[in-house]
Amino acid sequence: MKKRGPIAYPYRRAPQGAGFGLVELMIAMTLGIAIILTVTTLFSDTSRTLLEVSRSGRQLENSLFTLDLLASELSLVGYWGEAGYPIIADTQIFVAGEDVETAPSSLSWAPGSAVPPACLGTGAFISGSADNNKSELAYAMEYPVYSASGAVLNSTACSGKTATARETASEFVVIRRASTCATGDASCSAADDFFHLQTNGCKDPSLGLSGGETKLRRAANQAALASLMTYQSYQGCSAGSSVPAPIYRYVSRLYYVDDSDVLTRLTLDSVGGSIKFVPEQLVNGVELLKFEWFVDSNGDGDYELVTTSPSVAQWQNVVGVKIWLVTRANTPEPGYTDAVTYTIAGANWDVPAGNEGYRRRVDSRTVDFPNIGGARR
Repeated sequence: MKKRGPIAYPYRRAPQGAGFGLVELMIAMTLGIAIILTVTTLFSDTSRTLLEVSRSGRQLENSLFTLDLLASELSLVGYWGEAGYPIIADTQIFVAGEDVETAPSSLSWAPGSAVPPACLGTGAFISGSADNNKSELAYAMEYPVYSASGAVLNSTACSGKTATARETASEFVVIRRASTCATGDASCSAADDFFHLQTNGCKDPSLGLSGGETKLRRAANQAALASLMTYQSYQGCSAGSSVPAPIYRYVSRLYYVDDSDVLTRLTLDSVGGSIKFVPEQLVNGVELLKFEWFVDSNGDGDYELVTTSPSVAQWQNVVGVKIWLVTRANTPEPGYTDAVTYTIAGANWDVPAGNEGYRRRVDSRTVDFPNIGGARR
């Protein structure tokens, strides 16, 4: 049998890939560019939306914080601890036994025909007194709340206050009251180098006291103050008992809008031994602050008149207020123009020139004065 040799197979070359043609390459590039543009646009829109949400959120937060702050302060108008409201300086503070027994001889305003200056307490508005600071604060207690145009504030000698232009469209408000906690209590700090109040709760004919007299004294610390504040509370009026009347720190604060649209607070305090107003910037983007005051004309505790500018006599009968507030965003929005004329407290208000690119909101809140109106009701 014939032997067979190996079988030979024909050589075949492996098939080669066809690759991308110019058309396919252009289509791929076009799709890639479209995808990149879509993602970029989506990212840009999302970033813009987040920016708007953040801007609106900050603006809302600023507005609510400002309203809450002012409302909480104004709700305490007329609070003088056990002294109640109203306070008559000539008969309740300038009494026998005090370091100032008579009213000062010279005032920079005419009592009864003019409201005392906004920044009382520095000693700059009164003379002929053994203690000008105390005398000013005593008369200020008769007007626990007062408001006027920023222009009035700029013409007043407020230490720490810089005269500006734009804020004259807004109004300031000054609030004077007693602290809501007695010095030395667990919830309250000890007395410091400032003025404090204590009201007599007992009738003492031997001392010429009929009750309701108010000590207004300054002392460096709690021990020194306790030696000066010797009035008894009504609980210590019976023979053989001694219950010192509570002592409260005097509070005087003024709120206004500065030329940079910042809500600013001036607080009367002792700095280096001197009594002065200390400035503190609180909230950005507060563009306008206005007030409508509710006046009780017949003494029943309810208001009969709403006005933006109470008279001298009406200020002592204000039982509530409506706060008007315009806040703007902290940053301008490209392409946005605010040309709206707003109605604030019954008057038209136009956006300040140069600020048209900011979004803004208008808010208001009504606050009752229970320490004044409540007692009358």
